[in-house]
Amino acid sequence: MMKNRIAKLVEIGKVEIFEEEIPLLKEDEILVKTKSAGICGTDLHYFKAGGFGENKPPLPIYLGHEPSGIVVDGKGIKPGLRVAVEPGKSCVSNEWYIKGRHNLGFSSFMGGTRTSRGCFADYMVVDRHQVVEIPDKMSFNLGALMEPLSIALHSIKLVNLNFLDTVLIVGAGPIGLCILHLCKIIGCKKIYVQDHHGYRLRYAEQHGATTRRPSQHISCVFDCAGNGDSLDKCMKHAGIASRVALIGITESEYLHYNPHHGRDKEIVLQNVLRSNMTLHDCIELFSGNQTPESMITHCFELEDIQKAFDITAKRQEKVIKCIINPIVEGHQF
Repeated sequence: MMKNRIAKLVEIGKVEIFEEEIPLLKEDEILVKTKSAGICGTDLHYFKAGGFGENKPPLPIYLGHEPSGIVVDGKGIKPGLRVAVEPGKSCVSNEWYIKGRHNLGFSSFMGGTRTSRGCFADYMVVDRHQVVEIPDKMSFNLGALMEPLSIALHSIKLVNLNFLDTVLIVGAGPIGLCILHLCKIIGCKKIYVQDHHGYRLRYAEQHGATTRRPSQHISCVFDCAGNGDSLDKCMKHAGIASRVALIGITESEYLHYNPHHGRDKEIVLQNVLRSNMTLHDCIELFSGNQTPESMITHCFELEDIQKAFDITAKRQEKVIKCIINPIVEGHQF
Protein backbone atom coordinates (compact mmCIF):
# COMPACT_ATOMS: atom_id res chain seq x y z
CA MET A 1 0.00 0.00 0.00
CA MET A 2 1.08 3.59 -0.62
CA LYS A 3 2.54 5.62 2.21
CA ASN A 4 1.33 9.11 3.02
CA ARG A 5 2.83 11.88 5.11
CA ILE A 6 0.10 13.56 7.12
CA ALA A 7 0.09 16.19 9.87
CA LYS A 8 -1.60 15.84 13.26
CA LEU A 9 -2.02 18.16 16.21
CA VAL A 10 -0.44 16.11 19.03
CA GLU A 11 -0.77 18.73 21.76
CA ILE A 12 -1.76 22.36 21.98
CA GLY A 13 0.77 24.34 19.96
CA LYS A 14 2.51 21.30 18.50
CA VAL A 15 2.01 19.73 15.07
CA GLU A 16 3.87 16.61 13.94
CA ILE A 17 4.07 14.71 10.67
CA PHE A 18 3.28 11.00 10.62
CA GLU A 19 3.57 8.36 7.92
CA GLU A 20 0.41 6.33 7.37
CA GLU A 21 -0.84 3.89 4.80
CA ILE A 22 -3.40 5.21 2.35
CA PRO A 23 -6.57 3.10 2.82
CA LEU A 24 -8.06 1.15 -0.05
CA LEU A 25 -10.58 3.23 -1.95
CA LYS A 26 -14.25 2.46 -1.46
CA GLU A 27 -16.80 2.56 -4.30
CA ASP A 28 -17.33 6.34 -4.41
CA GLU A 29 -13.93 7.44 -3.08
CA ILE A 30 -11.10 9.02 -5.02
CA LEU A 31 -7.46 9.66 -4.23
CA VAL A 32 -6.27 13.24 -4.65
CA LYS A 33 -2.67 14.42 -4.57
CA THR A 34 -2.57 17.57 -2.44
CA LYS A 35 -1.22 20.62 -4.22
CA SER A 36 -2.20 23.44 -1.86
CA ALA A 37 -3.88 23.50 1.54
CA GLY A 38 -4.79 26.63 3.48
CA ILE A 39 -4.47 27.11 7.24
CA CYS A 40 -7.95 28.10 8.42
CA GLY A 41 -9.02 30.03 11.49
CA THR A 42 -10.62 26.83 12.76
CA ASP A 43 -7.26 25.05 12.50
CA LEU A 44 -5.80 27.88 14.60
CA HIS A 45 -8.48 27.43 17.28
CA TYR A 46 -7.43 23.80 17.61
CA PHE A 47 -3.74 24.75 17.56
CA LYS A 48 -4.04 27.48 20.21
CA ALA A 49 -6.77 26.13 22.48
CA GLY A 50 -7.49 22.54 21.50
CA GLY A 51 -10.80 23.53 19.93
CA PHE A 52 -13.62 25.99 20.53
CA GLY A 53 -16.54 26.02 22.93
CA GLU A 54 -17.44 22.47 23.90
CA ASN A 55 -15.79 21.12 20.74
CA LYS A 56 -12.42 20.02 22.13
CA PRO A 57 -11.75 16.47 20.94
CA PRO A 58 -9.04 14.32 22.51
CA LEU A 59 -5.67 14.69 20.84
CA PRO A 60 -4.04 13.81 18.51
CA ILE A 61 -6.32 14.98 15.70
CA TYR A 62 -5.97 15.61 11.98
CA LEU A 63 -6.08 19.18 10.67
CA GLY A 64 -6.77 20.96 7.39
CA HIS A 65 -9.88 21.37 5.20
CA GLU A 66 -9.05 23.95 2.50
CA PRO A 67 -7.35 21.92 -0.27
CA SER A 68 -6.85 21.75 -3.98
CA GLY A 69 -5.07 19.02 -5.88
CA ILE A 70 -4.91 16.50 -8.71
CA VAL A 71 -6.99 13.34 -8.99
CA VAL A 72 -4.78 10.23 -8.88
CA ASP A 73 -7.24 7.34 -8.78
CA GLY A 74 -10.93 6.49 -8.43
CA LYS A 75 -13.82 5.04 -10.40
CA GLY A 76 -15.73 7.30 -12.77
CA ILE A 77 -13.31 10.21 -12.63
CA LYS A 78 -10.42 11.14 -14.88
CA PRO A 79 -6.90 10.91 -13.38
CA GLY A 80 -5.05 14.21 -13.68
CA LEU A 81 -8.17 16.31 -13.14
CA ARG A 82 -7.38 19.55 -11.29
CA VAL A 83 -9.84 20.00 -8.43
CA ALA A 84 -10.88 22.04 -5.42
CA VAL A 85 -12.39 20.07 -2.55
CA GLU A 86 -15.58 20.61 -0.55
CA PRO A 87 -14.46 19.46 2.93
CA GLY A 88 -17.89 18.29 4.06
CA LYS A 89 -19.30 14.95 2.98
CA SER A 90 -23.08 15.23 2.89
CA CYS A 91 -25.46 12.46 3.80
CA VAL A 92 -27.97 12.28 0.95
CA SER A 93 -30.64 10.75 3.19
CA ASN A 94 -30.41 13.52 5.79
CA GLU A 95 -33.57 15.66 5.94
CA TRP A 96 -31.57 18.90 5.73
CA TYR A 97 -29.69 17.69 2.68
CA ILE A 98 -33.04 16.91 1.05
CA LYS A 99 -34.25 20.41 1.94
CA GLY A 100 -31.21 21.95 0.23
CA ARG A 101 -29.35 22.79 3.45
CA HIS A 102 -26.36 20.60 2.68
CA ASN A 103 -24.13 22.24 5.29
CA LEU A 104 -26.55 21.14 8.03
CA GLY A 105 -26.51 17.51 6.88
CA PHE A 106 -22.81 16.58 6.82
CA SER A 107 -22.03 12.98 7.71
CA SER A 108 -18.33 13.83 8.09
CA PHE A 109 -16.00 16.82 7.78
CA MET A 110 -12.35 16.85 6.79
CA GLY A 111 -10.03 17.26 9.79
CA GLY A 112 -10.76 18.27 13.37
CA THR A 113 -11.11 14.70 14.71
CA ARG A 114 -9.04 11.60 15.41
CA THR A 115 -10.62 9.72 12.50
CA SER A 116 -11.52 12.24 9.78
CA ARG A 117 -8.25 12.78 7.95
CA GLY A 118 -7.26 16.33 7.05
CA CYS A 119 -5.58 17.76 3.97
CA PHE A 120 -2.17 18.66 5.40
CA ALA A 121 -0.83 15.59 3.67
CA ASP A 122 0.70 14.34 0.44
CA TYR A 123 -2.57 12.62 -0.49
CA MET A 124 -6.18 12.74 0.64
CA VAL A 125 -9.09 10.34 0.18
CA VAL A 126 -12.44 12.03 -0.44
CA ASP A 127 -15.87 11.20 -1.81
CA ARG A 128 -16.11 11.82 -5.56
CA HIS A 129 -18.95 14.30 -4.93
CA GLN A 130 -16.64 16.47 -2.82
CA VAL A 131 -14.42 17.49 -5.73
CA VAL A 132 -15.07 20.21 -8.29
CA GLU A 133 -12.90 20.78 -11.36
CA ILE A 134 -10.92 24.00 -11.49
CA PRO A 135 -9.76 25.54 -14.79
CA ASP A 136 -6.19 25.25 -16.00
CA LYS A 137 -5.71 29.01 -15.67
CA MET A 138 -6.52 28.88 -11.94
CA SER A 139 -3.49 28.25 -9.73
CA PHE A 140 -3.69 25.57 -7.06
CA ASN A 141 -3.12 28.22 -4.39
CA LEU A 142 -6.16 30.11 -5.64
CA GLY A 143 -7.99 26.77 -5.83
CA ALA A 144 -7.37 26.30 -2.11
CA LEU A 145 -9.00 29.69 -1.49
CA MET A 146 -12.25 28.51 -3.06
CA GLU A 147 -13.31 26.99 0.29
CA PRO A 148 -13.05 30.21 2.37
CA LEU A 149 -14.54 32.14 -0.53
CA SER A 150 -17.43 29.66 -0.48
CA ILE A 151 -18.05 30.47 3.19
CA ALA A 152 -18.03 34.17 2.36
CA LEU A 153 -20.45 33.71 -0.54
CA HIS A 154 -22.78 31.58 1.58
CA SER A 155 -22.78 34.30 4.26
CA ILE A 156 -23.57 36.97 1.69
CA LYS A 157 -26.47 34.92 0.37
CA LEU A 158 -27.90 34.34 3.85
CA VAL A 159 -28.20 38.09 4.50
CA ASN A 160 -29.38 38.88 0.96
CA LEU A 161 -26.59 41.37 0.30
CA ASN A 162 -27.04 43.59 -2.75
CA PHE A 163 -25.08 46.40 -4.39
CA LEU A 164 -27.12 49.09 -2.61
CA ASP A 165 -26.00 47.93 0.84
CA THR A 166 -23.48 49.82 2.93
CA VAL A 167 -21.25 47.16 4.45
CA LEU A 168 -19.14 46.85 7.58
CA ILE A 169 -16.67 43.97 7.92
CA VAL A 170 -15.25 43.48 11.42
CA GLY A 171 -12.10 41.38 11.22
CA ALA A 172 -9.78 41.59 8.19
CA GLY A 173 -8.49 38.04 8.28
CA PRO A 174 -8.92 35.75 5.27
CA ILE A 175 -12.71 35.34 5.66
CA GLY A 176 -13.25 39.07 6.12
CA LEU A 177 -11.14 39.82 3.06
CA CYS A 178 -13.01 37.16 1.08
CA ILE A 179 -16.19 39.04 1.98
CA LEU A 180 -14.52 42.24 0.75
CA HIS A 181 -13.53 40.73 -2.62
CA LEU A 182 -17.07 39.42 -3.16
CA CYS A 183 -18.62 42.76 -2.17
CA LYS A 184 -16.54 44.42 -4.86
CA ILE A 185 -17.79 41.92 -7.45
CA ILE A 186 -21.39 42.55 -6.36
CA GLY A 187 -20.82 46.29 -6.76
CA CYS A 188 -21.15 47.60 -3.21
CA LYS A 189 -19.91 51.20 -3.18
CA LYS A 190 -19.37 51.70 0.56
CA ILE A 191 -17.43 48.99 2.36
CA TYR A 192 -15.95 49.67 5.80
CA VAL A 193 -13.39 47.35 7.37
CA GLN A 194 -12.17 47.29 10.97
CA ASP A 195 -9.27 45.29 12.39
CA HIS A 196 -6.53 45.60 15.04
CA HIS A 197 -3.68 45.00 12.57
CA GLY A 198 -2.58 47.94 10.46
CA TYR A 199 -1.10 45.85 7.65
CA ARG A 200 -4.42 44.07 7.15
CA LEU A 201 -6.24 47.40 7.06
CA ARG A 202 -3.79 48.60 4.42
CA TYR A 203 -4.56 45.52 2.34
CA ALA A 204 -8.29 46.27 2.67
CA GLU A 205 -7.74 49.88 1.59
CA GLN A 206 -5.75 48.75 -1.45
CA HIS A 207 -8.77 46.67 -2.48
CA GLY A 208 -11.40 49.36 -2.20
CA ALA A 209 -12.41 49.45 1.48
CA THR A 210 -12.63 52.40 3.85
CA THR A 211 -10.95 51.78 7.22
CA ARG A 212 -12.02 54.86 9.15
CA ARG A 213 -14.92 54.74 11.62
CA PRO A 214 -18.23 54.20 9.78
CA SER A 215 -20.06 57.48 9.31
CA GLN A 216 -23.06 56.26 7.35
CA HIS A 217 -26.05 54.05 7.91
CA ILE A 218 -24.74 50.47 7.86
CA SER A 219 -27.27 48.06 6.41
CA CYS A 220 -25.20 44.86 6.47
CA VAL A 221 -22.50 43.80 8.95
CA PHE A 222 -20.19 40.78 8.94
CA ASP A 223 -18.57 39.67 12.19
CA CYS A 224 -15.52 37.75 10.96
CA ALA A 225 -13.60 37.86 14.26
CA GLY A 226 -15.90 35.97 16.60
CA ASN A 227 -15.24 37.56 19.97
CA GLY A 228 -17.01 39.81 22.44
CA ASP A 229 -15.30 42.97 21.21
CA SER A 230 -16.15 42.32 17.55
CA LEU A 231 -19.78 41.48 18.34
CA ASP A 232 -20.11 44.66 20.39
CA LYS A 233 -18.75 46.72 17.49
CA CYS A 234 -21.14 45.04 15.08
CA MET A 235 -24.17 45.79 17.23
CA LYS A 236 -23.15 49.41 17.85
CA HIS A 237 -22.44 50.23 14.20
CA ALA A 238 -25.31 48.26 12.67
CA GLY A 239 -28.06 50.55 11.40
CA ILE A 240 -31.81 50.39 11.79
CA ALA A 241 -33.31 47.19 10.34
CA SER A 242 -29.84 45.96 9.42
CA ARG A 243 -28.55 42.39 9.12
CA VAL A 244 -25.57 41.04 11.04
CA ALA A 245 -23.89 37.82 9.89
CA LEU A 246 -21.98 35.97 12.62
CA ILE A 247 -19.20 34.12 10.80
CA GLY A 248 -16.17 34.15 13.09
CA ILE A 249 -15.94 31.18 15.47
CA THR A 250 -15.36 32.05 19.10
CA GLU A 251 -13.11 30.01 21.38
CA SER A 252 -15.43 30.95 24.28
CA GLU A 253 -18.55 29.15 25.33
CA TYR A 254 -20.57 32.37 25.51
CA LEU A 255 -20.47 35.88 24.09
CA HIS A 256 -22.18 38.86 25.69
CA TYR A 257 -23.62 41.91 24.01
CA ASN A 258 -26.02 44.71 24.85
CA PRO A 259 -29.42 43.40 23.65
CA HIS A 260 -30.85 46.93 23.54
CA HIS A 261 -28.65 47.77 20.55
CA GLY A 262 -30.34 44.94 18.68
CA ARG A 263 -33.86 45.50 19.97
CA ASP A 264 -33.96 49.28 19.47
CA LYS A 265 -32.84 48.96 15.87
CA GLU A 266 -34.57 45.60 15.22
CA ILE A 267 -31.32 44.06 13.99
CA VAL A 268 -31.47 40.59 12.46
CA LEU A 269 -28.70 38.23 13.64
CA GLN A 270 -27.80 35.53 11.13
CA ASN A 271 -25.61 32.62 12.24
CA VAL A 272 -23.42 31.02 9.58
CA LEU A 273 -22.17 27.41 9.40
CA ARG A 274 -19.49 26.83 6.77
CA SER A 275 -20.91 26.97 3.22
CA ASN A 276 -23.81 25.52 1.30
CA MET A 277 -23.39 24.54 -2.37
CA THR A 278 -21.32 27.64 -3.21
CA LEU A 279 -18.02 26.04 -4.27
CA HIS A 280 -19.05 25.79 -7.95
CA ASP A 281 -20.17 29.43 -7.96
CA CYS A 282 -16.88 30.65 -6.50
CA ILE A 283 -14.84 28.71 -9.06
CA GLU A 284 -16.89 30.32 -11.82
CA LEU A 285 -16.63 33.80 -10.26
CA PHE A 286 -12.86 33.63 -9.90
CA SER A 287 -11.91 31.54 -12.93
CA GLY A 288 -10.71 34.75 -14.57
CA ASN A 289 -10.11 36.85 -11.47
CA GLN A 290 -6.95 36.14 -9.49
CA THR A 291 -7.34 39.06 -7.08
CA PRO A 292 -7.98 37.01 -3.90
CA GLU A 293 -4.67 35.19 -4.40
CA SER A 294 -2.96 38.39 -3.21
CA MET A 295 -4.14 37.45 0.32
CA ILE A 296 -1.62 34.60 0.33
CA THR A 297 1.44 36.01 2.09
CA HIS A 298 3.21 32.79 3.12
CA CYS A 299 3.76 29.34 1.61
CA PHE A 300 5.49 26.44 3.36
CA GLU A 301 6.37 22.86 2.54
CA LEU A 302 4.69 20.17 4.61
CA GLU A 303 7.85 19.49 6.62
CA ASP A 304 7.75 23.11 7.84
CA ILE A 305 4.13 23.02 9.01
CA GLN A 306 5.04 23.74 12.65
CA LYS A 307 6.72 26.99 11.59
CA ALA A 308 3.72 27.82 9.42
CA PHE A 309 1.32 27.41 12.34
CA ASP A 310 3.57 29.35 14.73
CA ILE A 311 3.78 32.35 12.39
CA THR A 312 0.07 32.31 11.56
CA ALA A 313 -1.11 31.86 15.16
CA LYS A 314 1.11 34.68 16.43
CA ARG A 315 0.31 36.99 13.50
CA GLN A 316 4.00 37.34 12.70
CA GLU A 317 5.64 38.61 9.51
CA LYS A 318 2.45 40.42 8.47
CA VAL A 319 0.78 37.12 7.68
CA ILE A 320 -2.70 37.12 6.17
CA LYS A 321 -3.15 33.73 4.54
CA CYS A 322 -0.72 30.86 4.90
CA ILE A 323 -0.66 27.92 2.47
CA ILE A 324 0.95 24.50 2.77
CA ASN A 325 2.40 23.12 -0.49
CA PRO A 326 3.45 19.50 0.04
CA ILE A 327 6.31 17.95 -1.91
CA VAL A 328 5.74 14.48 -3.33
CA GLU A 329 8.35 12.38 -5.14
CA GLY A 330 10.93 15.15 -4.88
CA HIS A 331 8.97 17.72 -6.87
CA GLN A 332 7.32 20.85 -5.50
CA PHE A 333 3.93 21.59 -7.04
